[in-house]
Parts: sequence; C-alpha cells; structure tokens
Amino acid sequence: MATMKPTIRHFDDGDVVFREGEPSTTAYVVAAGEVALYKESERGLVHLATLGKGELLGEMGAVDNDPRGATAVARGEVTLHAFSRKAFVRKLAEDPDLTLRLLVRLSRRLRNANDRIARLEPTVDVALEPGADEAAPAAQGPAPPAGSTALVPVGGGGGGGRSEGLLARLIGALRGGNGPKGADAALAGVARVRQPVLLVAGFPGSGGDEQRVRVLEAVEHLPNTRVRRLDKAVPYSGELDPYTALAGAVTAARPALREAGADLLLWGGPDAAGRLVEIRFLTPWTSKEVERVGMMSPQNALYLPLDFDESWHVLVQAVTLSAMEPRTEAQGKALVDTLPPLAEQAGALLSELPYGLSGLETAHIVACYGNVLAVVGAWANEPAWLEHAAAAFEEAIRHLPRDADAEWGVFHRSLGLVQQALVERGAGGIGPRQAADAFKAALESFHRDLYPYDWAGLKHRLGLLAYRVHMAEGDPAALRDSITAFQAALQVFSPAETPDRWGELMHDLAQVLQVYGGQERKPEILSRAVEAATAALQVRTQDRTPLLWAATQNNLGSALFLLFRVGRDLGALHSAREAFHQSASTYELHGAKRQADIVTRNLSRVENLIDRQGGRSAVEPERPERGRRPAATGEGAETGEDPESLPLDGGLP
Repeated sequence: MATMKPTIRHFDDGDVVFREGEPSTTAYVVAAGEVALYKESERGLVHLATLGKGELLGEMGAVDNDPRGATAVARGEVTLHAFSRKAFVRKLAEDPDLTLRLLVRLSRRLRNANDRIARLEPTVDVALEPGADEAAPAAQGPAPPAGSTALVPVGGGGGGGRSEGLLARLIGALRGGNGPKGADAALAGVARVRQPVLLVAGFPGSGGDEQRVRVLEAVEHLPNTRVRRLDKAVPYSGELDPYTALAGAVTAARPALREAGADLLLWGGPDAAGRLVEIRFLTPWTSKEVERVGMMSPQNALYLPLDFDESWHVLVQAVTLSAMEPRTEAQGKALVDTLPPLAEQAGALLSELPYGLSGLETAHIVACYGNVLAVVGAWANEPAWLEHAAAAFEEAIRHLPRDADAEWGVFHRSLGLVQQALVERGAGGIGPRQAADAFKAALESFHRDLYPYDWAGLKHRLGLLAYRVHMAEGDPAALRDSITAFQAALQVFSPAETPDRWGELMHDLAQVLQVYGGQERKPEILSRAVEAATAALQVRTQDRTPLLWAATQNNLGSALFLLFRVGRDLGALHSAREAFHQSASTYELHGAKRQADIVTRNLSRVENLIDRQGGRSAVEPERPERGRRPAATGEGAETGEDPESLPLDGGLP
C-alpha cells in the first residue's frame, strides 16, 4: 500500500469511526491504537473483534460497495490511514498477493462473525437490559453519511448481494462491475431493521431509583424505539463549577453511549432540594459535528415535578423523540408522523407550569419545548413550526437570570439556527442580520478557549449569514465580514481532525472569495478562491461524497472562469470547462437534475467563449455593465455569461 496516499484520521476514545448501515466509501489501516467492531442483533450489540496496528478496517464495504456491516468504535486514541474505495480497489487489482491475503482474512472474519452472531453472545462492556415492550423492527432505508450536507439524497446504488458470496463480489469489484443484480433488496441489510436505541442511566441519590422508574414508564412505549437500562449513574459533582462538572459527566458518559450503540442517553436525578427531577440528554454527536436545528446540547435540561404523574409523560416523550436525531429518511418520516401530535399535547401542558419554578428552571423547560417545535419544523419543512420554535426560544431567554452564562449561549444558538432556517426558506419575515445577532449573542458565552468547536461553528454560521446579507443588500462590507468569519473558523477546524467541516468551510470560502474577487476585479483574490476550492477537493472526493465533490467542482469552475475574465488567461477558461464537465456528469449520474441543469448552463457558456476565442492564448476581459450585479453572486443572468452558483453548503434542512 506504499504507493497509495492515505488521509490521516485521528479519533479519541469512544469516537465512532463508522456506523452499521452507513455507505462504505473508505478502507482504513490502523496506524496506532485499537478499534472495536460491534454488530446489532435482536438481543443487543455483539462484539465482533478488536483490531490493532497494521490491520485493515472497513475493507469489506470498500470492496463490495455494500453498506457498513458493523459499527467501529475507537478504543483509546486511534490513528487511521484512510484510502478511497477507488485507490484501494486499484491496489487490489495491481497486487494479486494482497488480494489473496485479503480473501483469507475476510473469510476468517466472516466465519468468526457468523459464529458469534449465530450464538448471539452479547459482549458489550455496559450492563444493558432490554426494554419492557420492544416493538418489531420497522423497515427502513439505508442510512446517509453522518453529518452529510449533500445537496440532494443519493439513490440506493448497486452493491453486491451478500448471498452471492465474497469471492464473486470481490472479483466483480476488481473488474469494475457493480456486483450482481437485485442489489436494492440487499442494501443496508441491518439499517432496514434497526430501531433507535434509548439508554436510560441510573439516577443517583435518595429517591433516584423511584424517579428513574417514572421516567422509564414515560418512555417505554415510545414508537419504534428500543429502551435499555444502564445501571450505572453518570457521575456529576455539584461541588464543582457547572462547566467542569458537566464536561466531566459528558466525558464519562459518552463512551458508554457509543459502545452501547445508543442514539440517546437520558441521565440526571432528583435535585438537592427534593422538589424536581432533572433530566439531561446526551447524543453521540460531539461539538465537532454540524449544528442541527433543534439540536439538544449537554447544557439543556428538562425539569419535572418530583413524583410526576402520567400527565407529564407526553412532554417527556416529545422532548426525548426530538433529541434522537433520525439516521435514515424512513426514521425522519416516522418522526414527522409521531411528533406533531405529541408537541401539541405538550404545549397544552406547558400553558400551566407548576407554581414555584425559578426563572432558570422555567427557561429550560420552555427551551426543551422549543427544540421539539424546531425538529418538527425542520423535518416537516413547515415554517410555521419554526416560527413557533423561535418564539419559544425567545421566551426562554427572557426567563434567564443574569448569571446563566451557559444557557444564554445555548438558547441563543438554538434561536439562531431556527432563524437561519427561516432565512433559507424565505419565511417568517426573518432577515439574515437578525439570525446573525442571535449567533453573536451566543458567542458571548461560547468562548474559544472553553468551547473551540462550538465557537468555530458559530463563526461559520456568521460567515454564511454575512454572505446572505450581501446577497440581499449588495453590501460589499458583508462579503469581507463573511471571509473574516470563515477564516476564524478555519483556525479550529482542520483537515486532520474535522475533515468534513474543514472541507465545507473551504468550499464556502472559495465561493465568497470568487464573488468578492469578481466584483473587485482582483486576480489575486480569485486565485485564492481557486486554491480554496482545490483544497476542499482533497477531502470532498468523488468516491466518498460525490454530490459535494460536484458542488465544489462547479465552485472551482466558477472561480477559474472569473479568473479568465479578469486575468486574460485562456488556460483558466479551459480548466473551468473541465471542472464544469466533471460536475455536470456527476450530478447527472446521481439524478440531481436541478444542479445538473445549472452546471450544464455554465459549461455551455464556457464552451461558447472558447469557440469564440478561436484558440487564442489571451483575450481582453469583458467588462460588466455599470451597476449590473455579477451573476456569480448566485442569481445568474439569463443572457449573461457569468457562471451560476449553487447554494452554500451551510444551508439548514
């Protein structure tokens, strides 16, 4: 494998490398540390193997293009060498000895895994008990990549059916084929039957067990959800400052959550005064992931009366369901069917909150309800729900005491995400400056030294909204603000630690730089746009993220075209043609017709210009009409020749 150029990936203890059911686009070699493999079964997670230095990881999916057949979790600090599927398969075709060794290794691993699954040995390191009433698995489609920002969903491509045997699939992959026909029925075999898993930790302190029973009674009948018990309580010290105590609790709880393969962990217990039950929510997603509308943060808490009765179940159920982010489109549709009626019932309950709640406790309850409304609005694409969510977050902020620094940041970020979603949809009378104000307020609490990834994520959002301000108002200062915000975020996000976020940022920076460079008619700025788009393509590969790769190719083509217009370089025009061609072809291959049409128009403009130049190496740049806004800002001009841009990646669902 010495001839292949790997991407170096680093993972902390408990980080998920990939999940069962996700698309397989990358093979790995363990360079340092250990990675544990788990598989979902009817009785829980089965530990398949632990891989060490020098061993292959994820090679089965990279060969046969099937979804991931297991979940890989880092044990301690782990360094992996990542190879694209194309590079890995090419190496197999060139090296028969490597192919033979891989066949032997896969055959052994398959036999061992099949034996373990047949015996159904749960070997999870966390003590789990099945829920009291587990429903039959629901049919679901293949899971999209975690944190995916693809412009449109990719249809289930053809992977080999597992019944055809490993050797046939391997040979088919080496020959460049897509495997046996009828693969649609075999795609995402485990993902189709996987139900979301809710893990409920022990509640410490006097009366904790009784309050935990009440919480379990509230969630045990959640539709299409498996409820499991974690007998250990999450450690939380009230003697420490809130930031240190909460950070310690999250650090201790997240490995258990991930190794259990759970989608959400509920933890907490009775408060010190014996008045309320405090419930907190922990998801597998870290602050390195893309922010999501209605996202539940570790700082969010739901307060319920001690010994709460069944009337509170609807609120617990609605908040819990909204905190479990769907992993598949089928799960998202099921959520849209289930959550709205629960949200309406919970709203009626909150119209009369118990007497004696503090301002902070009231704010937390209202903010949790705001998350419910926001999730419904995002998944159902209903702006009215998003508007109600924004009102709920504003109400929660009004109840906050002055010393609630963490909640100030979290609630303003939640408000900003909802307002940005309304801006993207052109609804609610919300402008980009209003959403930006919410994010700026959040930055008052999310300091870079304590919350580096949250800080950088907010900077990224501010960059997107500044670009929106320019689009709406034509303010050139807003473009400079956008560039500055993106550059700030890039001080934290990196291609080694956060490749997806870094690639998204570089793509967005390239688009803003090309607009700014085109307006200022400065080749040096346009050259920076070309460099940024080219850098983004290092992590947005065609094999791994084809639609994002196509978007960045269009971005690159636009920057090269404008560089030709300003700098008289016909070579840049020819490079733009190649970039547009690659982008259009990929969009067409994946059925993204709207995007393909835009890029095809860009390609036609470039080809027409090349034909008119008649092969000359340099031409006088065309001057835009005075006062006319360049089409590169995203609007396009039906009769102009500037390329059309696709939306920035940071748009919210």
